[in-house]
Amino acid sequence: MIEFDIFYKLAAALGIGFVIGMQREGSNNSNQAHHPAGLRTFSIVSLCGAVAAYLGELMNSVAPFVTGFVVLGLLLMASHIAYGFSRAEDKTNFDGITTSVSFFMIYFLGALCWYNKLLEAGMLMFVLLWLLTLKRQLHKIATMISTEDIIAAVKFAVVSLMILPFLPNQAYGPPGLEVLNPHTIWLFVVFISGIGFISYVLIKIIGPGKGIWLTGLFGGLASSTALTLNMVGRSRENESYANDFTMSIVLSWAVMYARLYLICIFLMPRLAGVLAIPLLVPVVPSLAYSLYLKFKDGRDHTQKSSDFSNPFKLLPAIKFGLIFTAVMFVANAARVYFGNGALIACSFLGGAAEMDAVAFSLIDMSMKAAIENRELILSLLFASLANTITKGLLVFFLGAKAMRRPIIPAVLLICGVTGVMIGFYFVV
Repeated sequence: MIEFDIFYKLAAALGIGFVIGMQREGSNNSNQAHHPAGLRTFSIVSLCGAVAAYLGELMNSVAPFVTGFVVLGLLLMASHIAYGFSRAEDKTNFDGITTSVSFFMIYFLGALCWYNKLLEAGMLMFVLLWLLTLKRQLHKIATMISTEDIIAAVKFAVVSLMILPFLPNQAYGPPGLEVLNPHTIWLFVVFISGIGFISYVLIKIIGPGKGIWLTGLFGGLASSTALTLNMVGRSRENESYANDFTMSIVLSWAVMYARLYLICIFLMPRLAGVLAIPLLVPVVPSLAYSLYLKFKDGRDHTQKSSDFSNPFKLLPAIKFGLIFTAVMFVANAARVYFGNGALIACSFLGGAAEMDAVAFSLIDMSMKAAIENRELILSLLFASLANTITKGLLVFFLGAKAMRRPIIPAVLLICGVTGVMIGFYFVV
């Protein structure tokens, strides 16, 4: 009987080779580059990978697959040498090794198809296709990367990959307050640092000249407090753009609420409905007022570059861990020894300094069923209220004088909406 499953796997391997080969040949033709392998060769190589894996399965040996890999390597090397001698006078448009490396990658993808790893092979094909297609964009990103960025990336790798696995996953603390888990605490540090790092990478990719509002949008993903301080400092040097800086700050506050909501439901999905109102409702006045500031003048402003430094630094990450630990311990101690009223007061004080730490400590307590949903909501609302007041005071007293008038309505709007929700949840 005909085994259609075999032909299905071989057809998948052939299709993957055809897609990548078509991209490579089209890219080489458009760039007037030259390489021995094209559409047909890639299709055949992918098919060879699947057939070699099939033969290895029949023979119960890896020899056919390894032999095919070596033979293809020798053929490619010979073709490179022959092509180099034949076109020694014109090497400016030679494709390099990108196509050659893709050539071997296709061989492995063909083998994956044979072992019925079609989803994995398809995902890798799309990743490879993306890397090959975005050549110019990726080279442009590489030119933007500084030594400081590389060091920051290494630091992030150390924090996330080197330290985390060695921390004990066990709770410590006095009797009744065993809430200090080094592994959990550092995991939150890595999570927040990762958000800031990814936000910085996005800013690097998009470029600094896209407007002050874009800085507020992405800056809010990392830290709305840091963004506020950055804009406050720049406003004193460019007071004529006070409304634009204020708009960026308020926009970052809106993003902060949305970011906190997404983080909370990621850590605890069952809270998606519970936290929707307290964390998403303040987004509406923040976003509406920032848009009002953007368009109220009725005229265009020249966009200015956003000089963003890399947000990931090791010392601030450690400080965040200490703040998170202290807030989590004090919040739990307040709950155990003084009741829920003290928990809300502690959240208010903690939110004035660091909203993320308060939110994570409250979510951690909710995960352990230490607080009810109503207590969680009220604590988050009081923390966000204090956080908004603190950032508003920073703008009012440290920013340009022209920022004082436009920032007041934003603070009043957000605090007013938060106050209404606090009253509602106290009643119910």
